[in-house]
Amino acid sequence: MSHIPAKHQSEAIGAKEILDIFGSTLSVLSDGSTIPMVFGEERVPAGFGVPMHVHEDDDELFYLPDGQLVVVRPKGETKIGRGDCVKLPRGVPHGLRNAADAPARMLVALAPGPAVWPLMTLWESAASTARGSSKISSCRDKARATLHSTV
Repeated sequence: MSHIPAKHQSEAIGAKEILDIFGSTLSVLSDGSTIPMVFGEERVPAGFGVPMHVHEDDDELFYLPDGQLVVVRPKGETKIGRGDCVKLPRGVPHGLRNAADAPARMLVALAPGPAVWPLMTLWESAASTARGSSKISSCRDKARATLHSTV
């Protein structure tokens, strides 16, 4: 049985689930149903950012095959580029942004993973509500309020 909520499950066998996270496209390649890991490819547009947040139940790993990103943590910012890998153990506050003029492509793994679905689906819902409006900040605030802990 899939850990992806029913409204996000694809009807086509083998098709990827696509989530819109505030304008960043996350293609879910593994949903955590057969192994305890969610794995996806995220297309990160120029100017896009994910607010600082904490995964209490998931370890997270980013690998950047293309582009540049800035990883934000309480102790500062780290620029990463093509070929870089960032490991974020559960409980580590983090965010990211694409400060470059070009999009980036990021591979993301979360283990065990299924705990992340409520956050991803809330951000997707907030993005569709805010799309084309100035409400995106309030939607991000709403998404932050649902996390186990925020920074």
